[in-house]
Amino acid sequence: MPTNMKYGDLIQFEQIESVIQLLDAGRPDEAKKLVATYVISDDMAERISKLMVPQLSFDESVDHKGVLIVGNYGTGKSHLMSVLSLVAEDAAYAPMIRHPKVAEAVAPIAGRFKVLRIEVGGLQMPLRQIITLQLERFLEKLGVDYTFPTADKELNNKDSFEEMMAAFGEKFPDQGVLLVVDEFLEYLQSRRDHELVQDLAILRQIGEVTKHLKFRFVAGVQEAIFDSVRFQHVADSMRRVNERFTQILIDRQDVSFVVSARLLKKTADQQNKIREYLTPFAKFYGSMNERMDEYVRLFPVHPDYLKTFEQIHFTEKRGALKTIESAMLAILDQDVPTDRPQFISYESFWNTIKANSVLRADPNIKEVMRVSEVLESRVQQAFTRPAYKPMALRVINALAVNRLTTGGDIYIPIGPTAAELRDALCLFQPGVEDMPGEPAENLLSMVQTVMREVLKTVNGQFISKSQDTEQYYLDLKKDIDYDAQIEKRAEALSDDALDRAYYSAVKVLMECSDDLRYPGFQIWQYQLEWQERRVERMGYLFFGAPNDRPTAQPERDFYVYFIQPFDKPKFSDNSLSDEVFFRLTGLDDDFKRHLSSYAAALDIASTASGGAKAIYHSKAQDFLRAMSKWLQEKQMTAFEITYQGKKKNLQDWVKGVSLRDRARLGADERINFRDVVSVISGLLLGQRFVDLAPEYPAFSVLVTEANRKQLIGNALRALAGGTRTKDAAAILDALELLDGDRVDPANSRFAQEVLNRLKAKGHGQVLNHSELLSVTSDVEYFAPIKYRLESDLLVTVLGGLMSNRAVDFA
Repeated sequence: MPTNMKYGDLIQFEQIESVIQLLDAGRPDEAKKLVATYVISDDMAERISKLMVPQLSFDESVDHKGVLIVGNYGTGKSHLMSVLSLVAEDAAYAPMIRHPKVAEAVAPIAGRFKVLRIEVGGLQMPLRQIITLQLERFLEKLGVDYTFPTADKELNNKDSFEEMMAAFGEKFPDQGVLLVVDEFLEYLQSRRDHELVQDLAILRQIGEVTKHLKFRFVAGVQEAIFDSVRFQHVADSMRRVNERFTQILIDRQDVSFVVSARLLKKTADQQNKIREYLTPFAKFYGSMNERMDEYVRLFPVHPDYLKTFEQIHFTEKRGALKTIESAMLAILDQDVPTDRPQFISYESFWNTIKANSVLRADPNIKEVMRVSEVLESRVQQAFTRPAYKPMALRVINALAVNRLTTGGDIYIPIGPTAAELRDALCLFQPGVEDMPGEPAENLLSMVQTVMREVLKTVNGQFISKSQDTEQYYLDLKKDIDYDAQIEKRAEALSDDALDRAYYSAVKVLMECSDDLRYPGFQIWQYQLEWQERRVERMGYLFFGAPNDRPTAQPERDFYVYFIQPFDKPKFSDNSLSDEVFFRLTGLDDDFKRHLSSYAAALDIASTASGGAKAIYHSKAQDFLRAMSKWLQEKQMTAFEITYQGKKKNLQDWVKGVSLRDRARLGADERINFRDVVSVISGLLLGQRFVDLAPEYPAFSVLVTEANRKQLIGNALRALAGGTRTKDAAAILDALELLDGDRVDPANSRFAQEVLNRLKAKGHGQVLNHSELLSVTSDVEYFAPIKYRLESDLLVTVLGGLMSNRAVDFA
């Protein structure tokens, strides 16, 4: 399809009358237009020809009955009754009927009737009184003198109708009377129980008199009244009426035909362009390819629009044809998008409903509107996937419309599946076409992602998903305000609870595991880089004050404390060289709100169950992320670090960091929190490490707990004659064992200490490998070097050196 094609270029748009009124057929200037513009589908033509015309004819072989034309508002009941009544009144109208089969079939009734058209909606008189008064006036205009007995003097209604038709027949012997009634259901629904029974009795009798008289009765109703639960209280009367009436249904296919033939009429060229436009997208949907002719014929209205519209029950008349016409008028001058299939689908009708303030008087519609507004507001404000937000809003509108299609029960737990939403709305997300795999499944996965995100955004409020059927629906009673519950609980939290929440956030930022060395205490083994010597030192990270921590074994080199910010502990800071304290001092309202909400959500989750428990946990994670983000963004000024009595914030301590470590920390303030803590703590504890191991070797590569084993192995393999890797050279060089490329322990302080120790063992002895390792693993012997934790590295490498050289001290 060419680019920049507008919707108006693809259809022969023809506006329709907003409301067809039965009484318009009595106006000559309107009559021809009504007949000429009535579009009839083949199925409808079959029903008119085979069911309706025979009932109106005078054919004596037919068991004549009354006729009810059944269809929802806006489906063309009044138009059909107008056309047939005009033809029955004047045969000249028959050739104007657009469907040839119907034009031929109406011959037996064409011009055979005097027609009385009435509307009964809003009237309060008994049905007998309405009909008899209207017939009397009608007959008077025709010059027929007849008056019905009053109701209190009527002995037999059927006898009165026979007398009326006899009087009529004297003047019009070859014609009959056709009474056409509109707004009939509205009238019946307004009647009280005892009144309704009397009205149904006269209706039954009217149906019965048509059997033998040239009197015909046609009425239009909005639903099949004989099957309606609204009249179950008069079921017996309805059953008797049903026996004397034939129902002619105007179904969705008939309306669909009218839409395509009048509103959305297309030339063959236009249909080809639409088919070309839709074909690339057909693979993304369950049945578009199989129903392509229908999609093309109704474009840009989605074929399922009318199906859903038909199921909606309103107290206000809302015609499907007029609604579609309004939607079309709004887009005629718009470009057809080339990157997605765009239809007028049933969710768009929700905007029409919202714009009609009268509908809020309906309690069901009002309740669905209330819930929809809450959900839409939540998605507008808090949806975390911006690219999917338009799809999310369309889905919410679709669920709102769908909620009104359940026969008046807005609480029944049924709705569309994700696949049905995909297909009925033609949901699409640019980019899905580039994904590998099956296109329809890929798009379905996107729709399911959107549904999960919607549920998450609204905290599960007002939307449910059936586990058995995978159907989504507005759950109007699921009105727990989780945010309000959390806010209420947050107001009553203790300082201790807030501290626990704070430590949960710090635990995430510090990447601490759940594996505690001392259960009951939040203490972890922790490594810091001794930056001058490029080696990690082992210590402890503790959440709390020194007087609260356990006696940690084995003893390590340092302690990093995070002090409680709310329930501040009392302890003496003895300005020890192995202790660094982190305090959160730059608290603001945002952090307090995130923190208290997180603590409250966790607290409520601990006693909640089922879906509510999962929602509170999910909200807790949201608050934790917000708190963690705040800590990371504000860390440079929010934290005060104390070391040996000196207090500075992170920003001031960073000024003392080397250029190399500044590069490690990054260029801006949004840097990894754990790295900041490690670098600053390592800087402050540098002298502490020097005091512990003043002669410890300096490495050119960082030696960590994670890579120590590998570095040792590389060094040993090099001593044994293997390849000397860069890492092996770095270790040997740090131990002063290299003289250029040659291994020579002569200038190594560490090797000489080993030699001296070996010499002390005895003159002329040769030590085997195990004896060498025994000697070099003597911690006390290496006390002057203060190697501490790294004894395994030094001892193993030096022991390997001595063993490989088979040192002889004789």
